Amino acid sequence: MHMTGGVLALLAGKLIGPRRGKYNADGSANAIPGHNIPWRCSAPSFLAFGWFGSTRGSTLAGMDSRIAVIATNTMLAGAAGAITAMIYVWRRYGKPDPSMLANGMLAGLVAITAPCAFVTAPSAVLIGGIAGVLVCVAVVFIEKNMHIDDPFGASSVHGVCGLWGVLSVGLLADGTYGDGTNV
Repeated sequence: MHMTGGVLALLAGKLIGPRRGKYNADGSANAIPGHNIPWRCSAPSFLAFGWFGSTRGSTLAGMDSRIAVIATNTMLAGAAGAITAMIYVWRRYGKPDPSMLANGMLAGLVAITAPCAFVTAPSAVLIGGIAGVLVCVAVVFIEKNMHIDDPFGASSVHGVCGLWGVLSVGLLADGTYGDGTNV
């Protein structure tokens, strides 16, 4: 579901074209910063709160014992995504970027959605951490190399990190839940 939304965001960005002033005549990109950073950073927190109900409810029946594991893995991956995105941006560009921290948190949440019931807590941290870095790299790649204006990074968060989440089920599932084993 996330990957579909990410691909659609990428296609829509290509079809609609960039905002006025996004790209110079030489093709270089201009940053168009958000006008309300506190709101930009609080909105993903509201989404994260809803994610707990979404991942637990869509993955299992309400009485299943894995609900605690799913909630824990969801929280860990979101936190790991936020932290690794902030560290990556800080080290790469010399200053923190709150909007990338928010995207990192969403990237971790998106990436853990598919494997949340099937991985251990350390794997959830790994999945979220990788997603946090992936989203930072993907945002820059899509903007500078593909010349697609994606103001919120939706194609990076949902497309790239959604793909990582699907792949991580096969790579990191421990086999203790579900019909088959992955060991």
